[in-house]
Amino acid sequence: MGFSVVFAAIITCLVILFAVGVITLNLANYWIFVEEINEKSFKSLMEKKQTNVDIINVEPVTVNNTASIIYLETLNRGETSISAIDFQKMDLILEYISNVTNEKKILWLPYNQSGESDNWIIEDVYTEFNTAEIINPINISKPSGQWDPHEILKIKIQLSEINLVRAQSGDYILILISTPNAVKSTYLYTF
Repeated sequence: MGFSVVFAAIITCLVILFAVGVITLNLANYWIFVEEINEKSFKSLMEKKQTNVDIINVEPVTVNNTASIIYLETLNRGETSISAIDFQKMDLILEYISNVTNEKKILWLPYNQSGESDNWIIEDVYTEFNTAEIINPINISKPSGQWDPHEILKIKIQLSEINLVRAQSGDYILILISTPNAVKSTYLYTF
């Protein structure tokens, strides 16, 4: 056996060892990645399980069988708080009969504390026992604070002229609100 055959065998062994090392390292990184995904998924599921919101009251303001302002009260029945910063990640969707077209309309409304129309704002925050909010109070102008368990958000929806709700006897408003982690509550109001 010549030196070249021994050298080729050593090089082949080194290449095989290197390839096995790369494969092992990639498998280890893959399993670390899978474990991180599982941990994040579990954490998200636990957070979702502990979140529970409930629309407890809806009060549309009607003038001449139309509504342009709707107030709703939403109670945090869960075990987790929702940061005021995350209100913009919440969804509020209305289904109703349009006063303009007299047809069913579905309208998504963004959170926008500026008070413009076709959005929703926070009017007030208080406990379910009608006392002032004490823990992590929400400052709407910054935004800061948290919507804590057993607190009620009083939400005001302001609609533009093209999105007015028809408010005749038998008409309805179906309201859906969803938290940033996709926990939702619905409420059917009938005129």
